[in-house]
Amino acid sequence: MFITVIQKKADEFIISRFQARRGALQFVRGARHLLSEDAVSVEEILDTWREECQGDRIVLALPPSLFSIRELDLPVSDRKRCREILPLELKGELASDADEPVYEALPLAHNRIAAIWSHQRLLAEEIESFSAKGFDPEVVTFSLFNWKELLPEICPGAVAVTDGESIAVYLDRVPLFFRALPQGGENPLAATITAVELAKGVSIEQVFTLGTSFPDRSPLPHGPALAAAFAGDAAATADLAPGYAMARELAFGEPVNLRRGALSFTRTRDRFRKKLRLTYALAAALVLLVFAESGVRYFIAQRQLTSLNTSIRSIYKEVFPTRVKPVDEVSELKAEIKKLGAAGSGGVLAVLKQLTDAKGDGPGELYEVDFDGSQVTGRGYAPSSGGVNEFKSKALLQFGSFEVSEIKSRPDGTVSFAFRGTLKGGV
Repeated sequence: MFITVIQKKADEFIISRFQARRGALQFVRGARHLLSEDAVSVEEILDTWREECQGDRIVLALPPSLFSIRELDLPVSDRKRCREILPLELKGELASDADEPVYEALPLAHNRIAAIWSHQRLLAEEIESFSAKGFDPEVVTFSLFNWKELLPEICPGAVAVTDGESIAVYLDRVPLFFRALPQGGENPLAATITAVELAKGVSIEQVFTLGTSFPDRSPLPHGPALAAAFAGDAAATADLAPGYAMARELAFGEPVNLRRGALSFTRTRDRFRKKLRLTYALAAALVLLVFAESGVRYFIAQRQLTSLNTSIRSIYKEVFPTRVKPVDEVSELKAEIKKLGAAGSGGVLAVLKQLTDAKGDGPGELYEVDFDGSQVTGRGYAPSSGGVNEFKSKALLQFGSFEVSEIKSRPDGTVSFAFRGTLKGGV
């Protein structure tokens, strides 16, 4: 993830780029430009950075003269809830409500809250100006609210940090006081420090400076993380340390951000919505494909089932041509097959062999046989009545009981008859 920090000051324009990776920041590139009539314009500066910074998360730091601040005692410390309370808390104290303010809250030492606000119209103009140049800021902030990231890890007591335009005071690394320095009068920094010491009851032991505004004072020491981010480049560290602090707050913290409400940053949300729309479209396509596949499978299964039923009916008609209206072809076929393999009797084939042995090789024929598992019935014809009796005599040797009946003469001189036999051991 790359972060570009743009800082506007009264007489300078500073831009820096960082890469956030594995819980640390790495400086990529930066530049400090003086703003004067003879200097290069902001548009020309941004033109040289636009292509490189495409897709970066943008932080815009405005001059401190554009914000107002007031300390309040509020019963809550959660920043989100504080932002909801501030409009009601400050409604009667603001000089005018003509330009609706945008509020932010920051907890201070001694359980107090810093109420920070700026006019929506001014913020909207700045956001629109940079967005038109291809730098749509995700965060609109002020540099001094991020300087805690520059303090040494061990920093006891009260210390002040200033860049010449504003001042931040910390008590044991906890924010205590923020102000934009007055632009007139003699030594506004010393006057502000004295006022803070009297109002807060603290003694500011050290005043650290950023940049070159106060060459007679101690510069802010470079901690290990800060030095590592700039790879030991002391000059770049001194010039771009505030940009590092703002980038670090965006990457790993919760920066003071006045881009809220009607000015809310929507690029990430719009991108997320586009991704969601694509996800929903893919999900809908997947559902349609699932239903389509299920429909195809159902159609194929139905076609195969219809073909199978047709085959069963065809087989049934071939096996039982005299049965006109079958109730259940499959069940009837199963029953007949079961009969063919009836246990204990050798099945139909064994019965037919017994009848064949009884009939012998002489003239005559058995043209109808019905077997129900224990009894066999049927019809046939023989050359004469003697042939019928001979068939009966031989059959008695094969079956437990055997009878012939309905002996009738046929026109061709042969005799037809019916028979009924019971298997040995049957009833």
